[in-house]
Amino acid sequence: MSASSEKKIVLAAICIYIIVFGVFTGLRHYNFQTQAWDMGIFDQTFWNTAHGRFMENSFETAKNHLGIHMSPFLVLLAPGYALFPSPYFLLIIQTIALALGAWPLYLLAKKVLSGFDKKWPVIITLFDFHELPFLIPLLLTSFYFIETKKWLWTTIFLALSASVKEDAILVVMFMGIYIFIKSGKNKSIKETQNIENKKFLGIKKFGALTAIFSLIYFIAATKIIMPSLGGGLLSINRYSQLGGSVAEIAKNLFTNPWLFIKTIFAAQKMGYVFWLLVPAGFMTLFSGPVLLTLVPPLAENLLSSWNSQVSGLYHYDALLIAGIFAGLVYGLKFFLNHWPKKQKIAIVALLVAGAASFLIRSPISPFLFPTELFRPNAHWDAYREIIKKIPANASVAAQTNLVPHLSKRQNIYVLGTEPSPADILIIDGADLTGFTDEKTFQTYADSYMDSGLYNFTAIENRYFILNKKDIELLQ
Repeated sequence: MSASSEKKIVLAAICIYIIVFGVFTGLRHYNFQTQAWDMGIFDQTFWNTAHGRFMENSFETAKNHLGIHMSPFLVLLAPGYALFPSPYFLLIIQTIALALGAWPLYLLAKKVLSGFDKKWPVIITLFDFHELPFLIPLLLTSFYFIETKKWLWTTIFLALSASVKEDAILVVMFMGIYIFIKSGKNKSIKETQNIENKKFLGIKKFGALTAIFSLIYFIAATKIIMPSLGGGLLSINRYSQLGGSVAEIAKNLFTNPWLFIKTIFAAQKMGYVFWLLVPAGFMTLFSGPVLLTLVPPLAENLLSSWNSQVSGLYHYDALLIAGIFAGLVYGLKFFLNHWPKKQKIAIVALLVAGAASFLIRSPISPFLFPTELFRPNAHWDAYREIIKKIPANASVAAQTNLVPHLSKRQNIYVLGTEPSPADILIIDGADLTGFTDEKTFQTYADSYMDSGLYNFTAIENRYFILNKKDIELLQ
């Protein structure tokens, strides 16, 4: 296969991914399958930023999103959102970024596997990536520039990676450790004493400095910047079974290691790790130092008591995917070096693993594809009619899947979380999300209706709009 043909196949795959997932994610949002967390948060945050309220939203415990998650990378997306202020912009730009992540993966595979079958770079690139955030293409590009020893570009993409979120900083720190170890791999004493010695030591220094500066940035972000914005590391409660504070958890790691072992090796979590590795045919396990980059996110997810972190369905995997697929490349090189006559077996095994992962786990597989997105739905039609009635300047409390469609306003809340009575309440009587039971839900609604301050509109005896008497609904 010629280099030109390879590139055409990869570019075609990128375009197909953008079209398929662009349509898929767009339909999910149009048909109310996105939620307040996180679509509503980000849409309102970008809308507020475009209107002079930098990174503010009304959902999180800190008014400024950067107090909850250290994500200065989002600032780079703000100008685009200002031009195209819509959740669809956020969905499509994420889809494009993820699709483009296939390109550095292809280049990395082409570089690392240059001495093997020419099909390998294309086979690896066509694997199912899942729908995950911006960190993946940034880290994959970092891996490529590390391999090609382009250190300025490595610095830029590692810095961008660290800017995505506070826990991504720890991944970058371990990328520094990876560079430090990788630079000394296969170096003989004689080699380190010749003319290459300065370059060799320079690379080790680069890796060490990357790790050190990442640690400094992480401490500054979580102990100074985020608290100054009213937030901090707020998910510590997900690790309460390990201790009541970071200090206590660290102490228990040494005094009660069995507690950590028992937490990590729970059956559900081992199943989670299994399915993480299946798309790469478990080749990541042979990738040596690359495995280091998986340590922070695996620890974050496996030590947590929050089941969503090990479900494989949410964004918590984003920190792992780049390392897993870079590990596939290096693990495959190890495998082919040690068992060169097993190339055909490796190809079949990887194709079977990729197909199994797609069919069993991918949201667009024939077995999981939500065909209802393409069918008429009276419930969604009713939602669309309700949204048309809501004035832009009113504060709103609504069900979680309605929030992303009403988030272009300064104050919007999920039902039951508003700090003071909202101007407009939108209630779906058949959706108890956020309430413990029907009685609690009814008590909440009655508190508004009995106040005498609201007009009441019922639609199909299921949907209810309560608007303050001085707030007119649109016709």
